[in-house]
Amino acid sequence: MKDVTNSSRTKRFKMNHENFSFKDIFQKSDKYGTKIRWLYLVLAIGVTIYYYVALPAIHYAAPEFWMMLFVITLIVIIIESLADGMGLYDQVKAGTDGGKGFKWKLPLKYKLLIYPWPILLLVAFVSNLIFSPIFMADSFANMIKIETKDFSKDFPETDMDHITLVDRDTAERLGDRQLGALTELVSQFEAADDYTQISKAGQPFRVSPLEYAGFFKWLNNFSKGIPNYIQVDNVTGKVTLEKPAQPIKYSYSDMFNRNVLRKLRFAYPFKMFSHPSFEVDDEGNPFYIATTYGRHFFLKEPKVTGLVTLNAMTGATQYYPLNEIPSWVDRVYSSDLLMHQLEMHGHYSNGFFNSLFAKNGVTEPTKGYNYLAIGDDLYMYTGITSVVADESNIGFVLVNMRTKEASMYPLTAAEEFSAMASAEGSLQEKSYTATFPLLINVGGDPLYILTLKDNSGLIKQYALVDAQDYQEVYTAPSVKKLLADYAATNQIEDAKVVDESSLETITGQVENIQATVVDGNSIYYFMVDGQVYRADISLSDRLPFVEEGDDLEFKAGQDGRVVEIMGDFANSRGESVDSTEGRNSDEAADPLTENLDAVESDASSEE
Repeated sequence: MKDVTNSSRTKRFKMNHENFSFKDIFQKSDKYGTKIRWLYLVLAIGVTIYYYVALPAIHYAAPEFWMMLFVITLIVIIIESLADGMGLYDQVKAGTDGGKGFKWKLPLKYKLLIYPWPILLLVAFVSNLIFSPIFMADSFANMIKIETKDFSKDFPETDMDHITLVDRDTAERLGDRQLGALTELVSQFEAADDYTQISKAGQPFRVSPLEYAGFFKWLNNFSKGIPNYIQVDNVTGKVTLEKPAQPIKYSYSDMFNRNVLRKLRFAYPFKMFSHPSFEVDDEGNPFYIATTYGRHFFLKEPKVTGLVTLNAMTGATQYYPLNEIPSWVDRVYSSDLLMHQLEMHGHYSNGFFNSLFAKNGVTEPTKGYNYLAIGDDLYMYTGITSVVADESNIGFVLVNMRTKEASMYPLTAAEEFSAMASAEGSLQEKSYTATFPLLINVGGDPLYILTLKDNSGLIKQYALVDAQDYQEVYTAPSVKKLLADYAATNQIEDAKVVDESSLETITGQVENIQATVVDGNSIYYFMVDGQVYRADISLSDRLPFVEEGDDLEFKAGQDGRVVEIMGDFANSRGESVDSTEGRNSDEAADPLTENLDAVESDASSEE
């Protein structure tokens, strides 16, 4: 008689697989493994906590998303293996396994969990090879479009009111000093590390919010929010604590759903963000700005797709495509992304293999950059050098950080680090360290302007270096004197001429008076009989003592510019008197120098 046991068992196995559906993949394979599958609840809780903390973008090009999926898949395989193994062990132990023992064929559910991963890795490898500079050098080079211009004609003439010499390190020192003087605030808050470079209403500033000084300070204050943000004038170094219309309720120091990253991720779970930066609009309202990204070549180079703004006061979010970004936003394209794309442009404009062997026309940006505020926009500046000659630049690039419009100015000049070394060498005995320079245009001539710091990070001198002849260096203890020395040496005259016939003698009571800084010099704006007038501190050393209600006599032109102070507030000897011992009048009039000296004084007292 024919034994049909094995054939019937095989027939049942085939029938089971023919009737298989996706609904059955993760159902219990047997009644013995049920006690293991409660681990899926632990997995669900773990995934929820991980997502809440790590905040990965649910996007095909986000590596953190695939890593999360891989870990989840791995844990599911482990749980199913434990469940199936326990069930099989119970069957063998009870003798109900039909004599199969531990002979076990890989079920379909494991194949569906495991097999996609090698396929995904193969797709990633092949796509990265196909969409690489080897085959697409032109596409990599053209990620940024650069227009060639003439420096003497097209490079913006430098506005001396906008020379941004306050770097990030100096801004932090000034901001910390200002906050430290306010006992009530500093006991609860501290300055955040942002100090974002922006252009606000055409003026260059660095801004940074306050943040809670620890968990318990957050508990004490989170219901009220953060009352201020720090604003540092990049020209004068003047620090103000700005108070927005409402307290800041969303920041990096906030916990749970008021954290900036968490708020943005829950609002836009499918978008990839850059690190949101702190900015303020022209009215002083605080925002966090997050650039959104896609990919240029499937899985490779980041491509800016738009922008999300988060109102730091209300939590309101808004997405803007690239063609609708508000004009007050300064930083859509990050400096790192622009530097990378400039590097790709320089390397691959003449082909991939040329970049490896002949290197004909291969260029790259220098290893540093700086910012220029031009009009209402912020520009990133960097030099361009040949890869075969790193001691000089072949030109300079300006890139609008909001629109990515890039301009190349071909100009043979010293590389920035050579200019820095030259400036340091001019005061070699002081052992000062130069900051990365800023390129300016003075009368069509390219100049580097930079600061020289001591070992404590305090600014001691300012330097001008001729970009084409970096051995020509000017140094001075103040910006005003530095520019004056350069103007005198190069016979640059002040173009401001006063028409004596247009002057009017005015006597009246001061209704309001405010001091500001222009061109490194203290300027007083005051109102008499409803008219606004402008007076330079050099006209009288007694201007700082003028108060509302004082009678003032002066001569002014039709444009409101005061040319002479008379009466009680005229200088007794008819000249500017420097009340700062040990300084000449040029140095005393420089508010940036005064602000930095105050920081130095604080640092010395701490030591």
